[in-house]
Amino acid sequence: MTDVIIDVIIPVWNRPDETRNCLVNLINHTPNARLIIVDCGSERDTERMLQEFADGLDERALLMRDDSNIGFVRAVNRGFESSEAPFLALVRNTSIVTPRWLDPLLQFAQQHAEAGILLPCLDPGEPCEGPCEVANGSFAAMVIRRELYREIGGLDEHLDGGAWCLKDFTRRACAKGYFTFQVPGPLVSHQEEVPLGSELRRREILQRSIALFRERWGEGGSFLVHVPKGVELDLLGQKLESLLLGARHGDSYTLLLPHALYVSAQQSGLCCLHENVKLVPLPRLSWDGMRRRLYQKLVAQRPGTMPVTAVDGLPFPWSESYLSFSELAERIKGRVH
Repeated sequence: MTDVIIDVIIPVWNRPDETRNCLVNLINHTPNARLIIVDCGSERDTERMLQEFADGLDERALLMRDDSNIGFVRAVNRGFESSEAPFLALVRNTSIVTPRWLDPLLQFAQQHAEAGILLPCLDPGEPCEGPCEVANGSFAAMVIRRELYREIGGLDEHLDGGAWCLKDFTRRACAKGYFTFQVPGPLVSHQEEVPLGSELRRREILQRSIALFRERWGEGGSFLVHVPKGVELDLLGQKLESLLLGARHGDSYTLLLPHALYVSAQQSGLCCLHENVKLVPLPRLSWDGMRRRLYQKLVAQRPGTMPVTAVDGLPFPWSESYLSFSELAERIKGRVH
């Protein structure tokens, strides 16, 4: 097919009813797409159903088979290797797409050359208020720019088939100047996957994956930044640019803002930069004890959080131990480089 915009990879291992629903919705709601179905040794009823779909779709489908279950990540990589379109998509066989689900993702990618990995809004999942960078993609559904795949290849098969594999893929993309965005639009519904194998084996794989990820990328820190009254929106935007670099490399930041500045930041779209950069308004009318309790609550949620004063020379109001923003910025530069 010469008019294919996107190749959609669907790894399958049994679950014929869910797979049929997934494929029917993809066919109906993903025009100008080719489906690359990777059958990981499914039983006969699923195998027959997939063959019927592939025969009916002709050039719109490529059916690949293995005699045994090679694993989800390896199946994804097999599909990626066989793709040719400008964009690649991964959709689990238990996910259900809806009309025009792909449109906002491709439109955002066309307008933002740095967008290498794009996620739809998922149900169940956190609501999407605006395009926002995220720390990793999702196996439920995501779109990848072909140029990115050419540069970094597929998923790491030595990591878990879950969060740490996805985080690693995003960090490799980031190292090449491509970022991961969740984009508002039609929802894609998905089911939580039932973990396979023994709990002990899964725990060993998870621990090994975390150790390997941290060996490659280091371990991010958690910081709580106090922004005092008098800071203008432009200055806040400059500081957020520095924090965005740190968030892309694993740090998490919570900023405590005067209420009026928080409202201005919301109106300017600064609240949706990255999922690891959160803006929190200080109570507008409150005594200092209430604000201290808010600070203590946020620190308790993330043990090891380091307080930071946003303006050098001003003390942090609720802790004697803290970093200046200049010290934090130097730390971020050291991680990035």
